[in-house]
Amino acid sequence: MPEPELSRWTLIRDLFVFQAKLAMDAIRDLFLSPVSIICGLADILIGNSISKSYFYKLMDMGHLTDSWLNLFGNHKKADQNSKVLDNQKVKPEMNIDQLFSQIESLLKEQHGKGGLTASTKTTIDRYLNKIADKKTPKNK
Repeated sequence: MPEPELSRWTLIRDLFVFQAKLAMDAIRDLFLSPVSIICGLADILIGNSISKSYFYKLMDMGHLTDSWLNLFGNHKKADQNSKVLDNQKVKPEMNIDQLFSQIESLLKEQHGKGGLTASTKTTIDRYLNKIADKKTPKNK
């Protein structure tokens, strides 16, 4: 059985979504680095227990953001989206994949109505086809 062909637009969408997720992950990491140091120092100075620790509460929040970002895939099982926070199971109401799906649905709806995205898609397709034609070796 032949392998299914990869749609150009599926790849463009997946590449865009992955790059957006990477950017959000990087921003989160830049934020969490100094905040984690401050939380850790506060716990040391105050002498917080594990249950009251600012640092470990920050770590729990980090687990939730990992689930929300879902950097390398789409979580299908509820257990994978669930995290334990203060001994309670917490599920993110929405993750980034669901958000991007809603945006994609909106764009497809606009495309179906023949809006701006339809003409933009046609123009991009035309240019991508020109590029692909130039790279395809011609038979003599």
